Amino acid sequence: MRRKLLFLVFGSTALFLWAAAPAAFGQDPDAEQLLARADELYENGNYKLAIGVYLEAAGMAQRPLNQSRAYFGLALCFFYERDTAASTKYLRKVAEVDPNKNISELFYPKPFVDLFGRVMKEAAPQRKPPAQAAQEKPPVPAGGSVAPAKKPETKPIPERPEPAAGVPAKTTPEPTVRPEDLGLAEERPGGRVEISAHYSAWTVEPILSLFESSLTDKLAEEIQNEVVKKVGSSYSGLVKAVFTPALALDSEGSNYGLEVRYYARGWAGTFSIGLGLEQTRIRLGLTGSIAQMFTIGSEANVKAEAFVETSPVCPHLSFRWELGRPEAAFKPFFAFGLGMAPLKGTFTYSYSGTYVFGSLTDTIEDTKTKTFEELSEDIDFDIPDFLPIIQVHLGFKLSLIRGLSLLGEAGLWDGLLFRGGLAFRF
Repeated sequence: MRRKLLFLVFGSTALFLWAAAPAAFGQDPDAEQLLARADELYENGNYKLAIGVYLEAAGMAQRPLNQSRAYFGLALCFFYERDTAASTKYLRKVAEVDPNKNISELFYPKPFVDLFGRVMKEAAPQRKPPAQAAQEKPPVPAGGSVAPAKKPETKPIPERPEPAAGVPAKTTPEPTVRPEDLGLAEERPGGRVEISAHYSAWTVEPILSLFESSLTDKLAEEIQNEVVKKVGSSYSGLVKAVFTPALALDSEGSNYGLEVRYYARGWAGTFSIGLGLEQTRIRLGLTGSIAQMFTIGSEANVKAEAFVETSPVCPHLSFRWELGRPEAAFKPFFAFGLGMAPLKGTFTYSYSGTYVFGSLTDTIEDTKTKTFEELSEDIDFDIPDFLPIIQVHLGFKLSLIRGLSLLGEAGLWDGLLFRGGLAFRF
């Protein structure tokens, strides 16, 4: 009987120690797993789901550090859900379990940092002061005895009278932090607008490669016709024979504009819709030489230079997805957009060379500018009235100060484009 009793006592003690070991040694494996899951939901912007997991972690956590993490995560999620009262409530809990916690504007929005600072300051008088060092002993008089210390007079604390029957007792309202006190009126529900200005270096060479041959042939045909007209005005009866063009096509351009973007989720938003107005300059250059043989044995050889220029103004709709946490200073993003630009412009060419017939050599040269409509009629080349714009960009945003960001982008804009700009969200 005695052995059974000892076995039960030691067995119960061992079971108790095994169950209490994690708490005794400061381990919260279940709470830490929940906190990791909640942090992941928060980073992905799933604040409502994160709140539920943080609450579960707060109820399970034993270590003050994990409790602080859970309460702080709740405060931050409620802040982004624009529930300032709930955010304040959980910041007070942070102050209770982690009174020395500090945060920085480098990692969190300034209104939240201000709210955190106000709550921690309010909670400061309620914290227990650190243990003071022992007071110095009073000096010993010459007689060797120490006079007993006189107790300071203390006035009794008056008792609070009981409220009369049927009359509700007055309570002092708990101090609250109003959003307007911290400039949090801007965190009201609703979207945010961002205005940006940008400049781009642009080339259509990747797109030109798809139809470079046909475009070069058509523009060379226009120069050929003008050379034949020029020679025919002085020498009649000429009939075209072999035509040999040697022309190269290149491109350059620039793009600048303004854009207004709307973030439906305000400061916490990472998806936006933008409407931009772009001024795009496109210049296609054609340089080289051409040779025109005639049936009578004569030949015209010229150096030619031509330019196709257009500067359409293009309205443009785009969609942008920013990656990472909303409060992060550096955020990469992906953008996709569509636009339509009226295609109006000019074709300017110049050439100079010689016409040779036997021993006769004559100089020929000319310069002329035509509109796209005139060019289409001369060479039977259908130039569209509108140019569709397709945008596929990768870029980044770098926060400089509250609301102001530096933009950098690269991608396709009917060609290869590199862009930089500034954006301000308010």
